[in-house]
Amino acid sequence: MPRVRKAVQIEPIQKKWLSKEEAKKYLGCSDDFLQTLRNEAKVTFARYGSKMYWYELESIERFFKKHIEGIQVL
Repeated sequence: MPRVRKAVQIEPIQKKWLSKEEAKKYLGCSDDFLQTLRNEAKVTFARYGSKMYWYELESIERFFKKHIEGIQVL
């Protein structure tokens, strides 16, 4: 008896945390600027060991919203 194939739709998962490289690409910034955001507590981050950092996507988006008010997009 052959197996019946079921069509399953997989919902994409929204990332909640970005790696350091993903955060730099998302922000379009350097290591130094990202470190400044950490030091000044402008974005939420988690650290494992001394070199692995993850950044909360929601806090990065809040940072953008807070600082984009005076910028006009053409």
